[in-house]
Amino acid sequence: MAAKKRKQIVIDKNFQYRMVSAFLFSILAALVIFSLLIAGYYWLSSMAGENIFKEFITIDRQVTRETTVIEDGVEKVVKVPATESIMGVKRWEIVLPVILVNNLVLMVVFSFLGLRYSHRIAGPVYRISKDIDRVLQGEKGVRIKLRAKDRLQELSIQVNRLIEQVESSDGSPS
Repeated sequence: MAAKKRKQIVIDKNFQYRMVSAFLFSILAALVIFSLLIAGYYWLSSMAGENIFKEFITIDRQVTRETTVIEDGVEKVVKVPATESIMGVKRWEIVLPVILVNNLVLMVVFSFLGLRYSHRIAGPVYRISKDIDRVLQGEKGVRIKLRAKDRLQELSIQVNRLIEQVESSDGSPS
């Protein structure tokens, strides 16, 4: 049975964390702008005379309760709709938590996606750097091999051509 290769997502911490931070900052800025636009809408609606913040939405319970009914001398248990209502809820109390949870979930998801994407760049940079070091130490026959989904494929092809050219001229790099 072949040993499973361990997959390390964080290869170049400095590069990847800066890239993910920039990625998250732009996402966070978009979410803050979106949230401010929602808050601005409520504020403008309030200034226009609508009492959105004081308006209540009444949510009726859609449950039944059991009641005992005597019909033709026979006692029966019957389910009837409940008539009680729960206390009214302000509209912003419904909207605000949803927006905040949405923003949090998006930040977590985009953090993961940003880290995965940066891995497709940081991994090849690390591989190319290590292979160039091997060539500079005089090792012959070094070729850069990247995974199929990695970025920077064109760069690895160019560096491989350079290595071949240096090896064919039998000159050692200085």
